[in-house]
Amino acid sequence: MANEAYTRTNQALTFARLALASWEASSASTALDAITMARYHREHTLFHIYRAVQALICEVSGRYSLAPWDASAVEETLKAIGDGQPLNPELSELVLQSDDNSSWLAGTLRAWRQMHVPPGAVRSEPLKAGTLITSTASGSGDWELAEARVAIEALSKSLDRYREGMREW
Repeated sequence: MANEAYTRTNQALTFARLALASWEASSASTALDAITMARYHREHTLFHIYRAVQALICEVSGRYSLAPWDASAVEETLKAIGDGQPLNPELSELVLQSDDNSSWLAGTLRAWRQMHVPPGAVRSEPLKAGTLITSTASGSGDWELAEARVAIEALSKSLDRYREGMREW
């Protein structure tokens, strides 16, 4: 594979789609490990979408010959881009989407941060006959399949639109 920015973006988006398909399959499964596999594929999908956004930032920055960003954290990169740096339309759109809580990008970044938070305190619920169930799952605020589908579709459309606009005729 060529060492070009667009190949990294394409690769990350392809792997995100494959991980999403695996997540959908494991969510529909009735196997004993279905919940664990669904969580694994959720994180796998999230990782590749996050990586695709990183690669997209590098691709767009390279196209406009901007100074290379330390794209190790998308949030920090977008904040640095938004803090007085000369912006191009593509990066401006990403900065605006990261600030809009209802956008796919803000939801993805929120899920990324939540994934890195250590599990909360152990919660115990007594049941009948003295049985005790312990859980560390948060349950609320999880990034779901529908949000992942929207994020991949929106990222793919943005990528196509950006590349069309950057094409030299």
